[in-house]
Amino acid sequence: MALHTGIKFKTSASISKIQDWMEANCKNEWDVEIESISTELHQKMVAAYFESEEDRDAFKAAIKEFK
Repeated sequence: MALHTGIKFKTSASISKIQDWMEANCKNEWDVEIESISTELHQKMVAAYFESEEDRDAFKAAIKEFK
């Protein structure tokens, strides 16, 4: 699995919600990681990695769901 492209963003959404979206919408391989969590636990920095730019672009279009 070669994940060539990615996005980093802040969110209060659960990782499972993000993973569910990726499983339902990505056509190729992907991965998501928590990079950091705020001390109040309301916000986290998430990195989402994609094998294809098409999947990345679809995720970028839907990212407002996870803010």
